[in-house]
Formats: sequence, structure tokens, C-alpha cells
Amino acid sequence: MVEPIKELRKICYKDSGKKRPWYMELFTMKVSIYVTKLFLCTSIHADQVTMLMVLLVLLGSGMVAFGSIWAVFFGITLIHFTVVLDNVNGEVARYRKEGSLMGSFLEEFYHTISMPFIFFSLGYWIFLNTGIKIALIFGFLCSVFASPIVLTSIKTAVVKKGIDRLESKNGMLPKKYALLKEEISIKGGSTETGKRLYSAYDIIKELWGFPFSVVHIHLIVIFELLNHYLSFMQPYLLPLVYIIAYGTASVIKQFLSFIVHYKGKTVFHYYNALFGKRQ
Repeated sequence: MVEPIKELRKICYKDSGKKRPWYMELFTMKVSIYVTKLFLCTSIHADQVTMLMVLLVLLGSGMVAFGSIWAVFFGITLIHFTVVLDNVNGEVARYRKEGSLMGSFLEEFYHTISMPFIFFSLGYWIFLNTGIKIALIFGFLCSVFASPIVLTSIKTAVVKKGIDRLESKNGMLPKKYALLKEEISIKGGSTETGKRLYSAYDIIKELWGFPFSVVHIHLIVIFELLNHYLSFMQPYLLPLVYIIAYGTASVIKQFLSFIVHYKGKTVFHYYNALFGKRQ
């Protein structure tokens, strides 16, 4: 028999110091524990919850791209539910003691595909209903630049180079990679400006990045649903303005990120943090 909610919450979050976005702390964690209790009454495991998240994102995105206004509403609601499940999978894993590298991979896969599918489907929905091609353009820009592509490229480069060094058996930290006179910082690299911008971005992304972007879109779809029946403004104007604003901001953000991390040689800081030995 599964423990009461109060006790279950203690079990699922015992010794969990992981920092989560504000929205998860303030809302989804308070809801997710009830979903977790339902799942714990079944044989569902944490990895299966994560795979369900991926399927719901794909299904919801398809409904947003090709559906009627009501289908779009239900589609974004399904996607929003995956944000709750993003807590559930961790709670189930901690309860069943199932934490694993495969679980981390599945969760990263979910986060990697979510924003591209959501934003492009939103842009395509606006285009299908208005014929405005700029919606497709900015849907594409959002789908590419909403995710932290610069940091992802840095991490991929570090892992790839680390595997190359491991296979060559020439030592993991040659002199040309070592940062012997600098404090290792994966938050902004070598420059003070980079460190300050990284700290500022940590605050901004709470209200601008995932999962708040899903909340934005859900509220906009609800607004558009009401507008569909009450006609108090031009149809699809608000989602169009939003996707243009989000796409523009995302491009600027990644451009600045590239400059900051290139000048700060952040890739060396990541490499040293992962493979280096301080002397």
C-alpha cells in the first residue's frame, strides 16, 4: 500500500537538493505527488513515465499544428501535463530507487525535443490559419534558438574530445587544454562579464525558458479560444506577436551566448571541470 501524500512527499524528496525552476517549485511539485501516488499503485516505472512524456509532447504538438482551436487547446494541455510528469518521473525513481544513467538520458531526450516541436507546431498552426509566412519563419527560429544550443555544442565538443583522448591513450589533459592559472568556471568562462551575464540569464530563464514558455503558450491558446467566440481582437494576432517576440529574443540570446562563451573559452573550463586534475 502506498503511503499517505505527506509521507510520500518526504520519501520522494528526502536528501534531494536539486534546484528546479520556480514554476516547478511553486506549482507542479505540489500537483505531481498526487499523480505519482496513482502511478505507484501500478507497475509503471520512472523510465516509462519519461517515455510517456515524449509521446505526449509529440501527440500534443501534432494537435497544435493541425487541429481546430479546441484540438490546439487540448494539445497544449497535454504538453503542459508533461511538465507535471517531469516531476513525477523523479518522484517515482526516488521512491522505487530506480535512478539511472538511462533515466537521465531519456529525460534529456525529452527536454531536447520538446521546445523545437512545440514552437514549430505553434508557428505552423498560425500559418495554416492566417497564411502569414513570417509565422513559419519565427516558428523555425524559436524551435532552433529557444534551446541553449551554444552550451549544448560546448558540452558535445567536450565529451567528443574526451572520448578521442581516451581512445588515443595519450592522457586526458594535455598542456594545451589545461587551465593552470585560472579558477575553473563553467558559468561564464574566463571573463567577469561572462560570469555576470550567466548569473543574469539564470534569473531571466526562470520566466522565459522551459517550463514557463509552455505556460506562456497555454495562456495564449486559452486567450485565443475565448477570442474565437467573443471576437474582441483580430484572430491569431497575439500568438503571432508572441512567436515573433520570442524568436527575436531567442536569436539575440544565443548570439550573445556565443560571443560570451567564445571569448571566455568556456569549452576549456568544461573540459577541465570534467577531465582535469588540479595541480
